[in-house]
Amino acid sequence: MLGKLPPGKMYNFYIDDNVFFFTDIWKNKYKSIFDCFYLAGLRKIHEEFGTLFTLNTFNHNYHQPEFDITLFPDTYKEEFAANSSWLRFAFHGEIEYPGYPYFEAYPEKIGEHYEKWEREMVRIMGREPLVAPVIFHYYKATMECKKFMRAKGQKFLTVGESPYMLYLPEEDMYQLQPDVILNLFKDDIQGIRDTLEGKIASGQEKILIGSHEQYSFPFYANYIPRYFDEIRAACETMKKHGYTCVYFNEIL
Repeated sequence: MLGKLPPGKMYNFYIDDNVFFFTDIWKNKYKSIFDCFYLAGLRKIHEEFGTLFTLNTFNHNYHQPEFDITLFPDTYKEEFAANSSWLRFAFHGEIEYPGYPYFEAYPEKIGEHYEKWEREMVRIMGREPLVAPVIFHYYKATMECKKFMRAKGQKFLTVGESPYMLYLPEEDMYQLQPDVILNLFKDDIQGIRDTLEGKIASGQEKILIGSHEQYSFPFYANYIPRYFDEIRAACETMKKHGYTCVYFNEIL
């Protein structure tokens, strides 16, 4: 049974649906993972604000189906490990669609999909950069899937709406909701700041910030040119108010 949440002002930053950056590195055979603009952008923000990122990853690229994680080389293993203090990777699913994969589409396959993800990620980067997720793809999951991921270290269950940090005895997880999902704000950078300021002013000590990888890539139909400005605004706000970035699954 999980204990009580520790006191203190903390935030967790996750980014969903990651697979484009793996595809980009694989196609271009970069010398460094940070030759990919996406990871370079996240590193810059980490250096500015101390943000720790969790990249929730897919095994297969729905939009560029020639890529599967099994194709990614292991030549960057040392670089991934060297940055594991702030850049972690969590299981998100096999592929972006169909929706509700572990609630409606194929919940019985979570073990198969997770084992593939874990095997390939350990091959690519070792175990040190791996972390349990705080969210299921499309939020919902069957009780069997929740228990499966709880055994893999998941202690927080993100849902669309929730009372603040509600403990769920059957799942042995804390339920919470994202305080901001940055890509939903599009170009409203001030809206991101205002939303977080409101949470902070209310006295909320634990804040969950989320986004999605695909909106950072110019070829994506819903590309957001100010994608990194959104992240910077959120992280700057949290630092300004004395919040420390953590991996929620590691505070209990």
